Amino acid sequence: IWIIGEYAERIVDAGDRLEHFIDSFEEEGAMVQLQLLTSTVKLFLKKPDKAKGLVQKVLNLATEASDNPDLRDRGYVYWRLLST
Repeated sequence: IWIIGEYAERIVDAGDRLEHFIDSFEEEGAMVQLQLLTSTVKLFLKKPDKAKGLVQKVLNLATEASDNPDLRDRGYVYWRLLST
């Protein structure tokens, strides 16, 4: 997951690959959820036109559907950074 976010500009189907993991976001462990959040934000910063819906979905999952305070806080921080 880290590689997809880090090299998103070189991976043609990076959004599709991340979406596969995001579909099972709530069943994943906390570390995987944090990495999915970070990688999706990186993808959005590198390819905003292709990842807008995906980043919205993962931010909603992280902030509204999660009980993990670390994940929720990081989601809110990313949301505020991206909205400015």
